[in-house]
Amino acid sequence: MERLPLYQIAIRRMEISLGEYIIRFVFPSLIIGLLLSVVLYFSLNSLFIGASGIILLIFFPLLSAILALCWPLIQTTREATAIEKEMHMFITRMGILSLGEVSAQSMFDVLRQMSDYGALAKEVKSIETLVEKWHTSLPEASRIVGRQSPSPIWGDFLDRMAFSVEAGQPIESFMKSEQKTFAKSFDTLYDTRLESIDMLQEIYISLTTTGIFALVVSGIHLVLFITDTGGSTSFGMMVRIRWVLLSAIGFMAMQTVMLMAFRALVPDDPIFSNHEFDTNYRTRIKQTWIASIGLFLPIFVCTIAIFFMYADTLFSSWDKFGLPLVALLFTPFLIPGIAASREEKGIVRRDESYPGFIRALGGTAQARASEPSATIKALRGIDFGLLNKSIASLESRLMLRVDSERSWDWFSAEVNSSMVSRFNRIYLEGSQSSGEPAAVADLVSQNTTNLLSLRRRRSLTAGTMRGISYGLLVSTIVSFNIAIAVVFQLGTNVAGVAQGMENMDVGEITSNAGGLGIPVLENPGGILENIEIFKFITSILIILMVMVLSSIGARLRGGGMAITLGQISSMMWIAAITSYATVFLLDSTLGTFFTSG
Repeated sequence: MERLPLYQIAIRRMEISLGEYIIRFVFPSLIIGLLLSVVLYFSLNSLFIGASGIILLIFFPLLSAILALCWPLIQTTREATAIEKEMHMFITRMGILSLGEVSAQSMFDVLRQMSDYGALAKEVKSIETLVEKWHTSLPEASRIVGRQSPSPIWGDFLDRMAFSVEAGQPIESFMKSEQKTFAKSFDTLYDTRLESIDMLQEIYISLTTTGIFALVVSGIHLVLFITDTGGSTSFGMMVRIRWVLLSAIGFMAMQTVMLMAFRALVPDDPIFSNHEFDTNYRTRIKQTWIASIGLFLPIFVCTIAIFFMYADTLFSSWDKFGLPLVALLFTPFLIPGIAASREEKGIVRRDESYPGFIRALGGTAQARASEPSATIKALRGIDFGLLNKSIASLESRLMLRVDSERSWDWFSAEVNSSMVSRFNRIYLEGSQSSGEPAAVADLVSQNTTNLLSLRRRRSLTAGTMRGISYGLLVSTIVSFNIAIAVVFQLGTNVAGVAQGMENMDVGEITSNAGGLGIPVLENPGGILENIEIFKFITSILIILMVMVLSSIGARLRGGGMAITLGQISSMMWIAAITSYATVFLLDSTLGTFFTSG
């Protein structure tokens, strides 16, 4: 089966032709971008002059048109990632349902009811619609959906299924044989994704380095070549720092685009389960959130008070005290972050014990054919690590005649693992429908072991990204602070030279030098203010970078909001300590360097 090109798939999934999409979306986006550029150019004509004005007129139309053209591809890539995220569970579930020798239609009926399959459930619904409403055969419907699917692995699976059904192979036999075939395909896909993440890491480092260089050059240009001619108003300040602003906007856009790229490429694989039970962890995490918010409010009020009371001192030494002040605001969120990180480690260890538990459970249930409480009781003497406590609670509920399904839901909630929660449901449903709990448990155990192996590889990639994040953050802060210190010393020296040339005609010197000169020699009054502005802008960019790196790290780890905020807090303190230490060292050494000799 020949798949359609990706862009053609993207346009088809939007249910319009390419020409119609260009007329309805791309062309209006271009016009809106052009109008925005024209409005900004004429309303802020003193801010955008010369080359910056030309860049402005081109930038917004080009950006809006590119975004409109790329949007279908972005959406299609996200849908492909969402489909592939569910494929492992889908194949496992189909294989287990096939143990009961049910028909293809009944299997699709069961899967269609599983709302947590997300984008994959829509694909299954499309096949069902073609079969039931358009009276298409199952093989042909599978080929139609697979040909237009954004996910190659899903399209290949549907093509194999269509061929097998046409060849007369029973659907349950195909699903059993597909377990190993798909496992290899899924492993290859997962490795490809991880290699793509490595490539994105290299691109991110390169773009960040380029952005730092552009900011440093614009900072030097601001201090040496921009004099205090724009006035003291906010608009005048923007005129002065327009090149720094342009570099900062480019840096922010690069960070945002890279975050979107990571989120589009990396499938969302949450570690924590989503349930409605008030477990010990849920109670504890609620308490930590209350405590963190209770600490955040007074810290926020005190920070605002300090900011207004010592505004001049803070701005003059913003590179020393700015980031520590921001880090102090995020400190309370370390409490839920640490609690969630500890729970995450516990979940990983419980996940490691789950394949052995489910295999022992299935074998015992098959051999004894007794009620669930007796089956669980027979496993009491086996050590399943951190699962022991949850297994004991499950046994108690089953012995007290608590509803069996609800008892297992409580077990999944206490384990607090998304993987365990979903595979538990698959095991219970498969063992009831097939009457072969040992075979079901063995299949679940094999698939969980394979999934855990893939997660270990992902964890290694996440660890590498974490190391890169800390290294890149520290190097960025050091680069900015060195640039600020050098520019400050250079500006101070130039200002000193300018004061000694009060009775000289600087314009004549410039003329004698062939038109080459430093404008700040003529008017050195804005040097200190320009440097303070540059410090403030770089600190904002560092805060943005911390948030982006934390979001990327949390996406790779599969953590939630608590882990993300905890990582932001820890990275902010690393940034604050690094900034203060480098500024302190530069203050004590750079002056000697400039005055030596």
